[in-house]
Amino acid sequence: MKNTRTFLAALAAATFTCAARAQEPAPSSPEDAVGNEAAVEQKTANDVVDDYLASRGWNKGENTKKDGSRFYVAVGFGTILAPLDSRSYADSRVNAYNKAMLDAKKTMANYLGVWIRSETEKALVEPPDSAVSASVDGEPSDMGMVSKIKLLANAKLDAALRAEGLDPDKADREARERAAKKLLSSETFSKAVSAGSRAEITGMQVACSFECVPSGQQGQIAVVAIWSEKLQSMALSISRGGRLPGGVGKRPVKEQIPSDKKVLLSTFGVQQKIDENGNLVLVAFGQSGARTDSPSSAQAAYNKARLQAQAAILEFAGETVMTDEDMNAAESFEQFENAAPDYKDASSYTQRVKAKADEMNISGISTIKNWECKHPLSGRMVYGTVCAWSPESAARAQSMKRAMDAAAAGARGYGAPQPVANPNGSLQGQGADADEDAF
Repeated sequence: MKNTRTFLAALAAATFTCAARAQEPAPSSPEDAVGNEAAVEQKTANDVVDDYLASRGWNKGENTKKDGSRFYVAVGFGTILAPLDSRSYADSRVNAYNKAMLDAKKTMANYLGVWIRSETEKALVEPPDSAVSASVDGEPSDMGMVSKIKLLANAKLDAALRAEGLDPDKADREARERAAKKLLSSETFSKAVSAGSRAEITGMQVACSFECVPSGQQGQIAVVAIWSEKLQSMALSISRGGRLPGGVGKRPVKEQIPSDKKVLLSTFGVQQKIDENGNLVLVAFGQSGARTDSPSSAQAAYNKARLQAQAAILEFAGETVMTDEDMNAAESFEQFENAAPDYKDASSYTQRVKAKADEMNISGISTIKNWECKHPLSGRMVYGTVCAWSPESAARAQSMKRAMDAAAAGARGYGAPQPVANPNGSLQGQGADADEDAF
């Protein structure tokens, strides 16, 4: 895949970076922008994504390459919920990426097929004067005039409440005061729309990911994801095995990994690359934060980053994506006599997206790079791992496993003696050196 120009800018309190396909940072360094806010526009995540798509000549949805092959582009966004001073900020960024990728997969699933249901209702009512009338002829009755006025007012109030479908005996004070106003007309409107989809999404990779943190606002991770038949074939090779046809070789995969840690900081998910032999290789990027400053926490962060990368390869192989959306647009307007009109908005919206990748035994995943970098805004360390997988590495791993299983099947023996503990001593050790000629 061709190298792309990196969108890399850092503001005094805002930053976004684009990291895709072994790219290097733009010629201008982010330090040049710090302290010169007038020179750098505060862009939203949507702005950055739109700029990237325009630079590539891509549209959201289906696109066509020069060779006539087609690919699909989906965009997703996820909000970083943790505050900058939280120890969980690094992991919240990873969560934001996963939400953004899920958002992109939702778009893809809806494109493949979506069911839609809609129901609209409108009502216009001009109620009759249902107030109880009472005329008093001649002299007042034994009931005092004040009592009669109260009785008449209560009767009118109860009638108004019943006209609204309320029980006068249960209505609260606010409802009674509202109903005390003479209703001249009312209009209600509601529209309920539900939509959902279910699709098997395979072979969807990250074309470019962005981190955008405007000054004083919550940050977002944005993703431009792509699907193509070539990616689909790679995904099937993970689950079904088999090799893919080779092509023209490029640089070794390790040389295609970005060397700039600021670029790695905003690189997430899986990208397919071509190695020096023309073979397709999946490269997965994972990262995590450390709970404490101890070496054990740093190692745990590397382990979590590796798991993130491995999960990205599994999810690339295939996920069942289910979406469900409900929108209710509802409003009411009531006009009263000698009172201000009353407008209420009762609209609501709910979205649910779920993706599930079934358990799969994947051979040949290797770690090709570890890195660490201090996040420029939070000041906390982020630990990253880059993993790789290919049909060739899977075949080699499976061959090694068969050889080891065969050797272990007839092996017998006892464990080596355990060393005596010396808690008061110190240790600085080095393991046995391997014979380079033997491997």
